[in-house]
Parts: sequence; C-alpha cells; structure tokens
Amino acid sequence: MKTSVLTIMVFFLLMAGPASAVSVKVGDESPPFLLKTIDNRAFRSEEMKGKKPLFLVFWATWCSACKEEIPKLNEIFSSFEPKGMEFLAINVGVNDSLARVKRYIKKYKITYPVAFEGGNRVTKLFGVQGTPTIIIVDRQGIVRYRSPSVPDDLDEHFQELIK
Repeated sequence: MKTSVLTIMVFFLLMAGPASAVSVKVGDESPPFLLKTIDNRAFRSEEMKGKKPLFLVFWATWCSACKEEIPKLNEIFSSFEPKGMEFLAINVGVNDSLARVKRYIKKYKITYPVAFEGGNRVTKLFGVQGTPTIIIVDRQGIVRYRSPSVPDDLDEHFQELIK
C-alpha cells in the first residue's frame, strides 16, 4: 500500500513538469539574478531594488518579432534610461552564439545593454517560453508588466514604476 501511494505521488510530481515551467507573473516579486553584459559589465538585478525600475527583454537573433521590436526598444531606452529606468535585453542563448549576438547588435544598431545567456538560467528563472518576452519590474522589485510586445503606454505608467 505504501509503495503504491509513493509511486502515485512520484508520478504526479513528474507530470507536473519542471520548476522552470512556472513563470513569474504580474504582481510577483522579481527573482534576483546576475548576468554579464556583452561589454563585460556585471548586471545584478538586486542593485535595482529600491532604486530603479527594470525593463527586461528576452530575445533571440532568429526571432523575427524581436527584430521588428528593435527600433521601438531603442526609442524606449533613449527616452527612459535618462529618467532612471534600467534596461537589459537578455538573449536566451537557444540556437545562438555570443559571436552571432555581437554581429546582430552591430548590424541592427541595438543601443541598449545586452546580455548573452548561454545556460538559460535567468530565462528559466522567469519562466520565459517564447521570444520576445518583455518584463517590466517596478522600483520595489514587483513585476508590473509581462507580454510578448512592447507596451504602447509606458509614458502613462512610468510614474507608477518609480514609486
């Protein structure tokens, strides 16, 4: 009897899927992470908490929708970075290489900071399952926006993000 109950419990745990399938949702606290940007700068998300809102973009070079978003992302970065928003584009590393990402940045004139994540640790931490995925975290570390597209009304909500 005990063996069959244990077997059933193990079965249901396995069927529940990996922990990475759980995504960070709007209203959740953003998990802390550390990445190096392409220009070798350490990016510690915990340093933003209590100081700056954070705009994250999970993307890939082979993603056509990601390429279409670049002009809008460049515009958002140039408008909101001076106002105190931290920005990071995280290449998910799937079917990409660091060399390819560097060429892509140059070719498409990406002006915002980029990190290459070869191990998918942060991508899994946020439960990202498609690209692009935009996540905006307020100054207190709470996720306020999550979508596959860039928000059209960021101007209207920026003051809420810096509270």
